[in-house]
Amino acid sequence: MQLDRHNSPTIPRYLSFWRRVTVLPAVRHLQAGLVILAGISVGAAVIVSTYYAENVKLLLGLVGGLAFVLLTMRWTEFGILSLVALQSGLIYPGSLPALHLGPISLHIADIILFLLWGLVFMRATAQRGFVLYHSPLMLPLLLFIGAFMLSAVNAVFIQGVNANVVLRTVRVLVLWTMFIPTLQLVRDEPSLRRLLTGLMLFSGILLLGVLFPNRFSPFLYVEEANYGTGGRVYSGLTRLYYSGDMLLYAMVPVTVASLAMLKKGNQLWRIVLLGLLVYWAFRTGYRQYWLTLAVICILILAFFSAPERLRLLRRMLPALLGGILLLGLLLVFQPARVEHVRFILADRLGSLLNNPIKSESSLQWRVMETRYALIQIERHPLLGIGLANKFRPPFASESDQNSYSEWTSKFLENGYLWIALMMGLVGLIPFLWLCAAYLIRVFQHQHEIRDDELRAVYLGFGIAFLGIAACTVVTPFFVIGSRLIFFPVSMAISETILRLEHGRES
Repeated sequence: MQLDRHNSPTIPRYLSFWRRVTVLPAVRHLQAGLVILAGISVGAAVIVSTYYAENVKLLLGLVGGLAFVLLTMRWTEFGILSLVALQSGLIYPGSLPALHLGPISLHIADIILFLLWGLVFMRATAQRGFVLYHSPLMLPLLLFIGAFMLSAVNAVFIQGVNANVVLRTVRVLVLWTMFIPTLQLVRDEPSLRRLLTGLMLFSGILLLGVLFPNRFSPFLYVEEANYGTGGRVYSGLTRLYYSGDMLLYAMVPVTVASLAMLKKGNQLWRIVLLGLLVYWAFRTGYRQYWLTLAVICILILAFFSAPERLRLLRRMLPALLGGILLLGLLLVFQPARVEHVRFILADRLGSLLNNPIKSESSLQWRVMETRYALIQIERHPLLGIGLANKFRPPFASESDQNSYSEWTSKFLENGYLWIALMMGLVGLIPFLWLCAAYLIRVFQHQHEIRDDELRAVYLGFGIAFLGIAACTVVTPFFVIGSRLIFFPVSMAISETILRLEHGRES
C-alpha cells in the first residue's frame, strides 16, 4: 500500500532491534559497520583513558554516549524525553560537560538534537516506506526558523554584534526545530504513549525539586528568592524559579482534563498530582501563572460535556473538602503562619489593582524598555536590529557595564516585542501564524479524539499553550531560556495524536 504524505497509516510495530526497520542492503552493512566501529572505539577509549589520558570522564562519556545512541535508535522517544529533561531542570546546566571545537562548543543538548535530526535524515533517505509526515504547522515554523537565522546573519555581518553572543541566542531558538524530529520519529501509538508516560513521570520528579529545593544537587536545581512586591521584601516565605516550569504548567490543565474525561480507573494519584501542581504554582510567586491558570482551568470546562463536568466535580469534591479541613487545622495550630502567608498573597495580588506601575520598579523598567523597543522597531520594522543586538542605553541604576551588556543583548520582558525587535515583521508574522494555527487546530479537532486519555493531553496542551501565550506578554517564555523546548515537542505530540486518530478512521 502506498503511504500518503498527508494521511499516512501508522507504521507497524517491529519485531526486534535490527529487524525493526526494513532498510536497503547497503544500510544494513552500514549499521553493522557502525556497531563494529563503536566497539573498537570503546575498546580504544578504555586503553587511552586508563593508561594515557587518565581521564575517566572520557571513558564514561564514550560508553554512555554509545548506549544512549543505541537506546535512541531503538526507542526514539527516549532521546526526545532526554532532551526535554536536560533542558527543563533535570540537571544544573553548569554541571554538564561541553565538547570544545575551536571557537565553538557543543553541549550535550546540542549533540542530542543533532542525533535526532540525523535519525530523521537517515530514515528518510534510506528506510524503505518511511515518508515525512505533513503538518499545517510546518510552513510557519520553517519561516520562523529562517527568520531567526536571517536575523543572526543581520546581527553579525551588518550590525556588528559579537558572533559568540549571537550564537548563544541561536542555540536557544534552534530548539524550536525539535517539532520536526518529534513529529517524524514518534510514528505509532505505543511510542506516543511511552513518551507521554515519560513526561508524566518527569513531572513527578520535578515536583520533588519543589518539595525539597536543592536537596539533590546538581539535580533539580531551583533558584530561591524572598517574596517581594513594590520594593517590599517579605521574610519567612521564598519563591522558586525552576527551568521545568513549562512542563509543570501544562500538566495542570492536562490533569484537570484527565480527571474529567477518564471514565474508569483509580484517579487518586492524579488528584494528588494536581494538588502538588497547585503548590508549585503558589511557590513560583508568578502572578501571571496564578491568573492564567485560573482562567484556562475555567475555560477548559467549556470543552467538557455535562457528564464530564459532573465527573470532575465528583472526583474533586473530596479533595476540596480535605483541603478545607487542612486549612482549618492550620488556622488552629499555626494561625500566625497562615495569616503571614495570606497577607503576602493578598498584598501581591492586590498590588495589581492599585496602579502597580507607580509602586513596582520592575514594571517601571518594563515601561522604559518597551519605549526603547518601539523606537527601534519603528526604525527597523522589516528585519529588526538583529539577534542579541543592544536596543537601549543603560539606565541610571545600571552602573556595571558588563551586566548592562548582558541584559540588553538578550532580554525584553514582552516576548512578542522581542521577536519584532530582533527579527522584525519577517519573524513576528510567521511566529504569530504558528501560534494561531496550532490553537485553531486544537480547538477545531479536539472533539475528534476518541481516546479519553489522548484527548485530555491534546486539549490540555492546547489550553496550556494559550495560557503561556498570554504570559509571554510579560515574560518571554517562547524565546528566552532552554525551557522553551517543551513547546515544539508538545505541539508535535498534539499533531501526532491527531494524525493517529485520522489513521484509525481511514
